[in-house]
Amino acid sequence: MESGKEAYYGFKYLPLIIGAVLISFPVFNYISPEHATVNGEPVMLEFWLLLVILLCGCLLILIFLYFKDSYVMVEIGKQAIRIKDGKEELLVNWIDVESVHLLHFIFPPLYKLRIKGLDDYFLFTTGRSGFQIAGFTNDLSEAGELINKKKGEFGI
Repeated sequence: MESGKEAYYGFKYLPLIIGAVLISFPVFNYISPEHATVNGEPVMLEFWLLLVILLCGCLLILIFLYFKDSYVMVEIGKQAIRIKDGKEELLVNWIDVESVHLLHFIFPPLYKLRIKGLDDYFLFTTGRSGFQIAGFTNDLSEAGELINKKKGEFGI
């Protein structure tokens, strides 16, 4: 069972894309204010509004830079987890897993994985098989069921 590619690329690159779009609005408005129109009339946007939009874009790009190395694709098996980060692969036995937790307020289901002996953590999705009620996410995928089974089996 492998991570969903759409959710992986969405979580990894969406903050960068939205941040770049948000940064482009104030830059284009500063360079060419006559092209910002409302109902066909040129409008100069308020400085504070442009600043807020610019700062939101910068914040999203900083979020991307902070988490970009943590998002990985995983292939979950009964004996081991294969962590794929670009061209690098790491095969981890379930015994070496320190913890694996579902982050409840994020949909699609996003897991945080810690490996014994490594200081860093990994974030991965299992696909879009799940539901969210009142902010709490539940994973209904086969990978989610296997993770819960292994957590109980190994006391993770």
